[in-house]
Amino acid sequence: MKAERRLFLSGLAVALAGGKVFLSAAQRQGPAPRLPQIPDASTSSGQPSDVPLPPRADPKVQLKEDQKTLRRDVDHLVQLAKDLKEEADKTQETEVLSLSLVKKAEEIEKLARQIKDLARAA
Repeated sequence: MKAERRLFLSGLAVALAGGKVFLSAAQRQGPAPRLPQIPDASTSSGQPSDVPLPPRADPKVQLKEDQKTLRRDVDHLVQLAKDLKEEADKTQETEVLSLSLVKKAEEIEKLARQIKDLARAA
């Protein structure tokens, strides 16, 4: 029974000492970095700020640009898929896939995700 108590107390002492080292190391790092102060809207004087707001883009113009980007990306995706198919057809069935084949597949996957995100945003 005394051996179990000694083991427990020594383990507790080691844990407390480790915690003290951990806390002292955290305190030596210095104060936390200050975050910039954001002015409170309720304390403003109601007068407009001297900083002009950026002009908002016309949604129709933005939609047209997104459509152009979408069409260009889809054309690029089709071309990459054709290139991948040609390279896969040239590869022997008994050989290991080449690294360029894997990289092309990853590029196709990345472009497909971009197209999906652009389509969802529109």
